[in-house]
Amino acid sequence: MKKRILSVVLCLFLLLGLAACGEGDTEHKQLGFKPPEASIELADSEEICRNDKYKLEYVQDTISVRLVDLQTGMSWEVCPKSTGEEILDDFGMVLGEHMFVRSAVEVGLMNPTVLGGGNTNAYSDLDIKDNPDSRIVVKKIEKDGATKGVTIEYYFAGQKVMVPVDYVLEDDYIRISVDSNKIQEENLRVTYVSIAPFLNSVENDTEDSYLFLPSGSGALMNVNSYNNQGIKYTGFVYGDDLTMEDKYNPVERESLRMPVYGYKSGEKGGFTIIDKGAETVQMNSVVGSVAYRFSTTYPTFLLRGYTYHQARTFKRTYYANVYPERMIKGEFSIRFYPLSGDKANYNEMANIYRDYLIEEKGMEKTGEDKAMNVTLIGGTEITKSFLGVPYKTVYATTTVNQANKIITELDKNIDNFSVKLKGFGDSGVDLGQIGGGYTVNGNIGSDSDVESLASLCSKNKIDLYFDYDLVRFNSSGSGFSHSSDAVMNSGIIRAEQYIADKANRGNNEDQAYRLLRPVSYNDAVQQAIDQNKDWKISGVSLETLTSNCYSDYSNPRDTLDYNSRYGYVDTVTKALKKVGDGKQKLMASDANDYAAIASNLVVDAPVTSDNGYAFYEDVPFYSMVFKGYVPMTSESVNLAIDPQKIILGAVEGGIGLQYTVTNTWDNVLIDAVYPYFFSTNYDNVKGEIDANYKALSGYYDSIKDAQLVSNTIISSGVHCSVFDNGVTVYVNYNNSAATTPAGECAAESYIITGGAA
Repeated sequence: MKKRILSVVLCLFLLLGLAACGEGDTEHKQLGFKPPEASIELADSEEICRNDKYKLEYVQDTISVRLVDLQTGMSWEVCPKSTGEEILDDFGMVLGEHMFVRSAVEVGLMNPTVLGGGNTNAYSDLDIKDNPDSRIVVKKIEKDGATKGVTIEYYFAGQKVMVPVDYVLEDDYIRISVDSNKIQEENLRVTYVSIAPFLNSVENDTEDSYLFLPSGSGALMNVNSYNNQGIKYTGFVYGDDLTMEDKYNPVERESLRMPVYGYKSGEKGGFTIIDKGAETVQMNSVVGSVAYRFSTTYPTFLLRGYTYHQARTFKRTYYANVYPERMIKGEFSIRFYPLSGDKANYNEMANIYRDYLIEEKGMEKTGEDKAMNVTLIGGTEITKSFLGVPYKTVYATTTVNQANKIITELDKNIDNFSVKLKGFGDSGVDLGQIGGGYTVNGNIGSDSDVESLASLCSKNKIDLYFDYDLVRFNSSGSGFSHSSDAVMNSGIIRAEQYIADKANRGNNEDQAYRLLRPVSYNDAVQQAIDQNKDWKISGVSLETLTSNCYSDYSNPRDTLDYNSRYGYVDTVTKALKKVGDGKQKLMASDANDYAAIASNLVVDAPVTSDNGYAFYEDVPFYSMVFKGYVPMTSESVNLAIDPQKIILGAVEGGIGLQYTVTNTWDNVLIDAVYPYFFSTNYDNVKGEIDANYKALSGYYDSIKDAQLVSNTIISSGVHCSVFDNGVTVYVNYNNSAATTPAGECAAESYIITGGAA
């Protein structure tokens, strides 16, 4: 009933399209629409600036720029032009270039006086060229007395909106950026800006071509013509925004863990890094569109976050995006690196991004590679009854003393592994207080038991990590309030998420949880560090903090921080730094790039992509970037739908394996909320752990701390990885044997050689 009342009240906000800013403070802070200033005149193809490698030219037709290689004459245009034959529509008329393809910028708009916002968009090709009152203003960007690029101000007169875009030539890339502080708007509100949507595009049906996206391990998309609309793929950089209202989704998909994308078009290509505002980005890909004639992937910067709300009142249902009034204040930019010749491929893209992380983000070697990680599950909540009265208690699937025995046995057979204790806190693996109450559940063990286990691991040089959930909670405690320390969505309502109920194909109302405000991360991480020191455990595992990303609108008077997640990455990065400063090791899980470079070990590292229908081959891009710098292990082999595919992906990427185990099974676990208790009994799994370690221990020794420097697709489903010490592995993902340069490779198997390919 409470939620229904809230939904009825929220309808009043939906009628205006925007959520109120709260406490009577609804003043709009964005610049109003002003008359254009004077513009410099540039002729078509006129040179703007140059350096030793490239020059930047003005393109009058598309009101954009062109990058030209001074040595080869090869060029890259923000808005490409088709070289193919003319295409006729259903009436026999010549189909011209699509306005979207010829647009340097796309702007999303909404009307705050219309139900649901009346969302629309504007294109620089259409809405500026076809409106006589619209115009552009070009200004030179000067630095140290020299011209470095231009600012092009796109005035959309019909919409009364102006968006300025900077094009700056750097040493070996071009930076394209938008400063939201300088955006002008009047009646309509800017919700997003898509920068250079066809800069990373390939003309359909071009041979030896693909689009690249960092979905999971990495994925390639084909560019074959499909139909008029093409195949579309969208995904948030760093995963879905958890603050948005979530609908039931039975499928967990791999996220985009790095803010990069690129393309290869024969002997030409490009690679782009989103270097500012990446957490706000929704990546969009369209492949095989006959209307566009191009396949493309591009970033959309969400300058105003939103939540999709369904509100019911008087037997009617309203659907609308609820936006905050204020736009994010900041700079949003991409770096485009031109590629050509034998460097036009995803190998060079990985090289560029690795160098960027080293030079710009301080990535360095954080630890030694592990052949294996073993995750032990402590327990889960079950319902019992006393004299007919039901009550909840934690059922111990692995006590601390049982963990001691398992680790001792593993240590006899495995030389190089780490251990994570998951679900050993107050509520087991189930949700409760932040950090599991920063305690060990009494049914699972005692403080002295944990200290004894820590001593065993330290003596045997086994890295031990205790996992703390610092993101999700459903009760107050440990100094954090379930009410005041939980994030709000853009409708100024406490954002709730749910564990999926797969049986009912919906949200499990009994498993609702909230998300900790990012401003509390420092305190939450510090408590984990302090507790670990009390137990003498050397490693902190922050599984949920290192893989999630979300917005927060808890301060309705000033919705600039964490609006559309802006600033989230910096906040998490600073919190994670406390772990190292506290002389603790950090374990991340399925880590976003900013969390990976702060970690001593990344578990659940992706070895497959999202397997989207637009993808045709997975590639180990994630491993190519981090291998040799950040130790990694795969997702749990024994929990995977296709365990052999996970092993093959780990072998191709040169990363260790992971297993999840429990000591005890009981039928009460059949009703457990989480699926950690099937196929995890240690007595049943230890033979498989032993066999796979023996089969791969020599391989892992040979590539320990080596970099993955090359990956090649020999044929469909047959890949070759080469490490910087010459070790080469051929992997066959197919269900039939395949021929490789090292000989015939059996179905779903691999061949390891000692020389370079």
